[in-house]
Amino acid sequence: MDRVVYVVSDLHLGPGSLPDGTLDPLEDFTAGEDFARFLAQIGTGGDPVELVIAGDLLEVPQTLPEVGLAAPTDHLGSTEEESLRRVRVIMGQSPEVSSGHPEVFAALRRFMVEGNSVTIIAGNHDIDLLWGEVWAAVFDAIYPPGAAGDLRLYEYCYTVGDGPAGRVYIEHGQEHDKANRFGDRMTMPFALDDQGVRRLKRCWGTLFVEKVYNKLERDRWFIDNVKPIPKVVSLGLRNDFRFTATALGLMATFLLTSGLPPIFGGGGGVLGATADAAPQGAEDVVAAMAEDELRAQIEAQLDDPAFRAEFEEAVRGADQTSLGAALSGAAAPMSMGEAAGESVVLGGAGAEGDDYRRAARAVLEGDPAVTTVIMGHTHAPIDGYTSPLDLADGRTCYYFNSGTWTRHLKDQDRDYSWAEIADLANYTSSNTYIKLEPQADGSYKPTLGNWGSTEALRH
Repeated sequence: MDRVVYVVSDLHLGPGSLPDGTLDPLEDFTAGEDFARFLAQIGTGGDPVELVIAGDLLEVPQTLPEVGLAAPTDHLGSTEEESLRRVRVIMGQSPEVSSGHPEVFAALRRFMVEGNSVTIIAGNHDIDLLWGEVWAAVFDAIYPPGAAGDLRLYEYCYTVGDGPAGRVYIEHGQEHDKANRFGDRMTMPFALDDQGVRRLKRCWGTLFVEKVYNKLERDRWFIDNVKPIPKVVSLGLRNDFRFTATALGLMATFLLTSGLPPIFGGGGGVLGATADAAPQGAEDVVAAMAEDELRAQIEAQLDDPAFRAEFEEAVRGADQTSLGAALSGAAAPMSMGEAAGESVVLGGAGAEGDDYRRAARAVLEGDPAVTTVIMGHTHAPIDGYTSPLDLADGRTCYYFNSGTWTRHLKDQDRDYSWAEIADLANYTSSNTYIKLEPQADGSYKPTLGNWGSTEALRH
């Protein structure tokens, strides 16, 4: 009989703790001990199993954030050497920078020592795994020489089972999210910059993280837990005025100068910017915004001298040539809605849930041997049995989401105050996974599980 398979996703292993022992504000993963216990539980005392990590094992854009800011163009990010430096930090090989997560890689190695297998799918936050040297470093950290199991990397999707029916198709899901898609099923992850240097392609969501969110999270670690973004603005203006003025300045200039690059089907940011282009004042920046709600929020505050000072300081920090060109009409400004539906979410998800269900239905209709589709990316676990997909050929199929192992607010259905969002007592880690059990007819039975919650998170 085929082996049992466990699917997890969206661990987002980042920089870990700073040399002084405090958690890096850009770190979202705090479940290292839980994950190690999970692996020990499923990987010992029985037949070998397989672990599938369905994307975003690593949080590369929030590790060594200066690397992302130094990229010479918006639509391209790290070189292979830069990606390797970032991933070595995450693996715990640069303790002078931060701790990383060596305990997770050690746990994965022990899991393989027991004869189990690990399959990793690249996600939008760890597309860096597709570099040869990066994958070689990760492989060496996880794979014990001579292990009976396999360690494999897939660029986009992976199918469990080879029977005539009941197979399970797994992908991360970023291609169904306009802000985070790459447009080519990750088959062409690299391109040459103007200097002939090979770099990773960079989706709009990653650019937003590297240019805006990293700066904001340094000051307010919890900022990515408030969605959608206009809600951040409303809460912040009432409770954290100066910080919110800075955030609005960063968002305004980003939306003006960082349209979706051409390879992702957008306007390419500011093209043809010249050194002679001169940026205008705060009113000109605000008037040019395509985001109606954010523009209204800013206009309502500009008469306040303190707000104006903070806002203008953030605007001055933008690339003035690109900003001047944008204000001169060199590129159409973007709105948050155009880029990502209602929100831009750090770990994923700007698209509506129906987009993923439609994508799952397309997979199921295209391959009658598949009866279950699993994705991650949105951080929202979904039990496929609660809303099955009925197909025209009479089959009843299922769409599951594996959720995340990062911390999140305990109650997603209530409004939190600014102070409550900053209080770690209001956070938990669901640690969800999907267990795929082989059946006698060659099919697999999926079950959504929860490895418990971590009530006391240290920051």
